[in-house]
Amino acid sequence: MKKWKKWALCAGICVLVILLGGAAVFLAVDRGYGMEFTVSAPQDRPYTLEVTLKLRSSFFSRDRQVALYTGDKEVTLRDVDGGEIRETEDTLACSLGRGKEIQLVYDVPIGAEGKHGHRGAVTEDYCVFDGGQALLLPMEFYTDGFPEQEVVVSRLSVRMDLREGWTAVLPFEELTDLTWMDAYHINNDCFAMGRFTSCALPEQDTGLRVYRLSGAENDLSGQTLEGIAALDNYYQQKFSRQDRPYQAILLPGGGEAVIGGAGAGSVCATFDETSKRDWELLSHRMFHAYFDTAFPTQRFHAAPQLWFYEGLATYYENRSVASLPEAVRAAAGIQPETQFASLFNQYLYIKVKDPALFSFAPMDEARISESEGRKEFLHYIQAPLVVWMVGSLAGREDAVLQELTAQWSRGEVFEMEPFLVQVLGSQAGGVYNNYFQSDALLPLWELKTPGMTEEQILRDLNTVEQMLASWMTQQLGQYPCDVLDLETVQRIQNRMEFQEAIFADAETEAQIKAYSPAIWSLLKEYALRAQVCGVEFDEPMLRYHLLSDKENLEKWNTWLEG
Repeated sequence: MKKWKKWALCAGICVLVILLGGAAVFLAVDRGYGMEFTVSAPQDRPYTLEVTLKLRSSFFSRDRQVALYTGDKEVTLRDVDGGEIRETEDTLACSLGRGKEIQLVYDVPIGAEGKHGHRGAVTEDYCVFDGGQALLLPMEFYTDGFPEQEVVVSRLSVRMDLREGWTAVLPFEELTDLTWMDAYHINNDCFAMGRFTSCALPEQDTGLRVYRLSGAENDLSGQTLEGIAALDNYYQQKFSRQDRPYQAILLPGGGEAVIGGAGAGSVCATFDETSKRDWELLSHRMFHAYFDTAFPTQRFHAAPQLWFYEGLATYYENRSVASLPEAVRAAAGIQPETQFASLFNQYLYIKVKDPALFSFAPMDEARISESEGRKEFLHYIQAPLVVWMVGSLAGREDAVLQELTAQWSRGEVFEMEPFLVQVLGSQAGGVYNNYFQSDALLPLWELKTPGMTEEQILRDLNTVEQMLASWMTQQLGQYPCDVLDLETVQRIQNRMEFQEAIFADAETEAQIKAYSPAIWSLLKEYALRAQVCGVEFDEPMLRYHLLSDKENLEKWNTWLEG
């Protein structure tokens, strides 16, 4: 064979090897797929969003099966183009080939009643919703144990189909290489369009942007904007983060409450600057935004760590209000020095009054998760007090957050007991065994506030009664709400039966009486009522027997008149 032919043959073989290698690489490479959402609010379909979703696979993507989770949404599929959609109980599924595109159009309702108001809303002036209501995301993100760093979607964008005169306020324009945490943020963030205008914050040069509806009647006062800036500055200091993008969309109050989303990138809700609860909720949501940005991990979003995470958020919700300008605090009736005392009043009263329902170890969170009311009690009343106790024992109010930050910087995985050792040292074992793994009563008697009146304490207790009625009714049917006053106690406090009624061991009763005679008297009255009606105090359905049973109501009224 001639020399040039040998060279040609070798060259041909090389080219073939390169082509085959390139083909192999081409077939092996997987760039994922893209998702493009376009959302509109049809005027002929109230309380409804119409969503167009394009699934796009590039030539560098493998053929794949895509399943979009619909289990928590009421999805009505209107149109499909470019492929077939298979509907199951919890998914919309399709085959997405290399270089192919499938478009689907679906409707979802918004505005259902939620814990803090209507979840999302469409009005003549705006449309707001959280991503979890409207945006269908891959099933992988909802699968237990799915690796938090694994990329599922290569690119995701959201566009709003605006009505005339509307503008869009979005937490992002486009995301790339989506992981579990990105999906978590999308589900919680607010997506908004409407007649919104941006407000100038005083001396604020961070990523915070505040929006309100256009119109003089919707103006936010200078003191309100100062208050929002103060909360942002507070969390800037706690997390040592600067210039993080965050949008607060404040809807006018006065009507039904609306929550349009609360995530790491944005929050939207009705807001009344004279409402103490609205300031607390805004601060709580801002904490979550900062925390989820600083600690992008699944670790704190499921039992048995979720209660600790929510407890931290509620702890800082109550700490942060002290940073609000004095004028804001005065207008909203906020007294920073009583925040934790009020929580302890509620915790103490309910835990002792309904021990069968509300005595549980925080680390047993998974076991009580089937009860929304018990879980809410743990997250928002008991848990922040546990965090307060840990900080108090450590001698630093930010001890927990500071150690979390240090642990994260060291690349350590959070585990509760070793973490507590880092914070409390030799005290950790006793604290963990008594107040994390068992249901021992938190001994936070030092929270007693001498200036707190009986009227304030009654207000705290009636508030928790109303919250429990809201939380527990979903699980147990109509949950009786005990409307409290001290008039009955004053009528019967000198009767022998009242003096002999027992609601706890002698030491606990003495501690409660020293902490708050009003709480002690009300618990004493409740124990006496159980005795008169012949119901054991630790009966799980005690509240129903005493407050709903007609025969027992008559027994109690007869005894009072005797």
